[in-house]
Amino acid sequence: AAETEKEFRFFSLGSMASVGGGKGVYDGSHVGDPYGWEAMLPFNLKGLSAWLAWRSAYVGKQVSLANKLLIPMYWFKTWAFG
Repeated sequence: AAETEKEFRFFSLGSMASVGGGKGVYDGSHVGDPYGWEAMLPFNLKGLSAWLAWRSAYVGKQVSLANKLLIPMYWFKTWAFG
């Protein structure tokens, strides 16, 4: 069984955080290369662009279509009515 097991290799997709007020941060300075392709240049985002990237990643990682539709509606409801 040990012959068919692959060696574990960790790779990072970076770190993201939403810090409120439509602002966020993304640190991609140590992004891994999971598929053996040539890695993209490391980059960082901050402010509105990082916040939008975080929101997009959050919705994109949802499994059900219901959650993908409801979460942005809840975000809008919170923005509009507090």
